[in-house]
Amino acid sequence: MTSKLFFPIICVISAAILIFTMHFWKIPANDALHSDTFVIALIVMAVIAGLIGYLYSVAAYKVDNDPTLEHNEQDRQSFKKFSLMNIAMIISFYVALASLLMVALNQVSLWLSIVSIVVFILISLLRYYGYGMINKLYPERELPNNFDSEFDDKLIETLNKEEMIVIFTGLYNAFKLTNILLPASMLLLTLYGLETGQPQHFAIIIILLCAVAINIIYQLTVRKMI
Repeated sequence: MTSKLFFPIICVISAAILIFTMHFWKIPANDALHSDTFVIALIVMAVIAGLIGYLYSVAAYKVDNDPTLEHNEQDRQSFKKFSLMNIAMIISFYVALASLLMVALNQVSLWLSIVSIVVFILISLLRYYGYGMINKLYPERELPNNFDSEFDDKLIETLNKEEMIVIFTGLYNAFKLTNILLPASMLLLTLYGLETGQPQHFAIIIILLCAVAINIIYQLTVRKMI
């Protein structure tokens, strides 16, 4: 129980620190968000995360073909590296997307705009490459293509009971965390708007709609499967 509460408690403490210290960092943060340096930092982080993801994909493939390991051990170790690859590539994609959006919002130089667009395209291609890794690691499983319109249903059909429990546990934990982070984000945006005099009405409504949609889809899916 303690381990399950650890991350939410950290989130609450972090949010409290941000809220009560907002008076001190709101102006420097606002200046930083509108600077070229911030966009450059996002681009660099996206590239680094993308490279880390690629290295993990290479390591996963190497472990999966290591003749010194038993088949079950190959699967276990390669999937762990595959998971780390996914984490790095997801971070890379969203940070690259953020840099592209910052370019659209901020008045940055032309060269920085071009670099941001090129990096986003490359990271998107890298993520496409990452999607196909699961089929390379488990060719004997006849897993569906990630871009198959019926990917979810076909994937579930290929899983055994233990694998389904693992995946659904991860999804449920992500769902619970979402229901903590989204309300916290709405609160933080509200307080930030009050402190800076820049109301965040649109952002709050978008988060609200996302939270409602996520919970409705979850409940309807569970209702349909039971």
